[in-house]
Amino acid sequence: MLIASDAQLDELDGRGHFDAARNLELWAQIPADLRRAHFTAQNLPRHPAFRWRTEHPKWLELDLRALPEPMQRELAYAFWRLVEQGLQINANYRQLVWRLEQMLDDRRAVGRPAPESLMELSLREWEREWRLSRARRKGRLALAVNQWAAMRRCYQHLALAYDPREWWQHDLWNPKLDPRIPLREHEPTRMNAGYDFLAIEQPWLRDGLKWHCKVRLEAGSLRWPTVRSRLHALTLFSRFLAARGVDEPRLAASPAKLRVLALDFLGELRGRRQDRGANKGRPLADGTLTTLLCDVEQFYAFMADHRLEAAERLAELRWSALGDEHARLWRTGEKPGKRRGTAPDRGYFDDVTMGQVMADAGLLGAPVAEGGLGDEQAMRLLMLLARTGRRVSELRLLDFDCLLPLQALPDSDGEDGALVAKLRYQQTKIEGAPDTIFVDAEVVEIIRAQQQWARSWLRRTLRDEHAAAPGYLFLSTTYNGRGRHPYPKTSLGQRLREFGQRADIRDGQGRPVNLGHVHRFRHTRATSLLNAGVPVHVLQRYLGHVSPRMTMHYAETVRETHEREFLRFTKITADARELTVDPRDLFAVLELDKRTDRVLPNGLCMLPPRQACQRGNACLTCDKFATDASYLDEHEQQLAKLDALIAQRKAMFHAKTGQEMSDDNVWLEQRLTERRALEKIVATLHSPALAGERAGVQGAGTTARPAYQDSETG
Repeated sequence: MLIASDAQLDELDGRGHFDAARNLELWAQIPADLRRAHFTAQNLPRHPAFRWRTEHPKWLELDLRALPEPMQRELAYAFWRLVEQGLQINANYRQLVWRLEQMLDDRRAVGRPAPESLMELSLREWEREWRLSRARRKGRLALAVNQWAAMRRCYQHLALAYDPREWWQHDLWNPKLDPRIPLREHEPTRMNAGYDFLAIEQPWLRDGLKWHCKVRLEAGSLRWPTVRSRLHALTLFSRFLAARGVDEPRLAASPAKLRVLALDFLGELRGRRQDRGANKGRPLADGTLTTLLCDVEQFYAFMADHRLEAAERLAELRWSALGDEHARLWRTGEKPGKRRGTAPDRGYFDDVTMGQVMADAGLLGAPVAEGGLGDEQAMRLLMLLARTGRRVSELRLLDFDCLLPLQALPDSDGEDGALVAKLRYQQTKIEGAPDTIFVDAEVVEIIRAQQQWARSWLRRTLRDEHAAAPGYLFLSTTYNGRGRHPYPKTSLGQRLREFGQRADIRDGQGRPVNLGHVHRFRHTRATSLLNAGVPVHVLQRYLGHVSPRMTMHYAETVRETHEREFLRFTKITADARELTVDPRDLFAVLELDKRTDRVLPNGLCMLPPRQACQRGNACLTCDKFATDASYLDEHEQQLAKLDALIAQRKAMFHAKTGQEMSDDNVWLEQRLTERRALEKIVATLHSPALAGERAGVQGAGTTARPAYQDSETG
């Protein structure tokens, strides 16, 4: 939950937190150029955060000297923190100072003491004083919205700066306000990236979650975005407990009652409906349910494992009553698994869609006056999404200097598509995964154009032709006076949705396409590379995955690719004759039936899906068995192993009995039958008739089996 609403900010209460020594510490933290009580166009003529105006109404100074000295230091500190966030100090802050002077004069006029510090009153009390002062002069109780917003911004910085508690004990967490919160590089990425723990009703549960997140963040086993997910899950759990009158960490008096409570919570989530988005009013997806349950379970598993430390650190002895049963609230099979769609194009855009997208991409960057959307950054982000397959976060968080030099590759020779550089991106999802990829000249040109745009935009914003390069390649253009914030993800999704509607982007079946699902560009790139023949291990490295399983989840091949690969081989039967069945019909049968017993390590089984196999492992002499040249190496290896096995068993038989093993031995007879079948298959696949193609065979060798086997199988 973002710290964005007035209701959340109004909970900030700094009363009683003023400390004279701390006041001086805050003053000492301010940089020398901003450590002043009088800000003017003369002493800060070109500061990017102060936009002085000479026209009417004039705005040429910000004078704090009429305020008490502690309050001067506080406001100067707040101004500095706002400047660090990339905000501008405008005339609204001058009006704020003027209003504070009036409020203090009004209190003195009626014999009330004037506060020396903003922390002597809560934010609600300052609001009341503001309304009364304005009513005396204007006859209206209404607030001046912009001036009051400036007051809130200053107050929230000061309330956290004065608060003597540790950072994790606050109910409102915001790294923009409190730099003590441990984060990875590039986190958070939003201006208001804060969380409100007041949403959890029970104090013991709220404190427990804050301590849990604090320990896990400091240990590096929890990431800042995951705190949001965990807070959301525990907020729902808190409401569930409040509705049932549960108000203790143990949750229930016995393990049996705890299980009943856990299953009831699962049932409540099952009946919950989504309250926003395209699926509003529909039940929660299985993946969402699993995430919620896992967040609650992981929290309680942590608290059960640290029950004694939690009781001591939180001064809540009831946490020590947790048992091992709290570490596993739900059993295997109770948490729903994530369902995968069956549509072949579920995860990617088809060629028709991508053709339209790339043809009309210029509409994103074209000026509004010319009918475009006027967002060059979104246009280049779209082009990089399509060409590199990176996650949207990896592109939004690109460093300004993100290209690494690359010596010419042996096969490049400067032709189109040659790899000319390395792109270093922010690997924000998987620790230890690769963070560079090779890119071609076209990608380099896109990045160079964006670097020029970002540098020019920042210099115009700072009014400094010699300003240093920004930290990010793609920049937020609002509340970003110093270029420290990247392009917002929500803005990109909105831009691409609008672009898709404006350009009327449709798929191969004529259906409108929602380009706001930006992760589908990654699926599309992965699928196109796999279909082009890129090996899985190379694709795994390109996508930045640590396991091929994840790679295959993202890179789903289309049906046509399966069929094309299947039809590359000529199928032959068990007696080494060319298969008369149309290979496309065989492929259709195999596609209809995905049972694992139809896919063999050395071929394929053509037994109809509704029939059961009665032959056990005797595939090599079965007329329903098919193979092709793609399995030739496997057959040759199997033949060599079979020869070695026969020799070994003959030697063991001779050593044990003193006699040679006869060919009518039951075991040897079966092995010799398999050997004849394998020899027949290998010879056929090596025959001159199949030399010009990558050939295949079916049913490894029915002519090699004894007559009694034919009579048994019909």
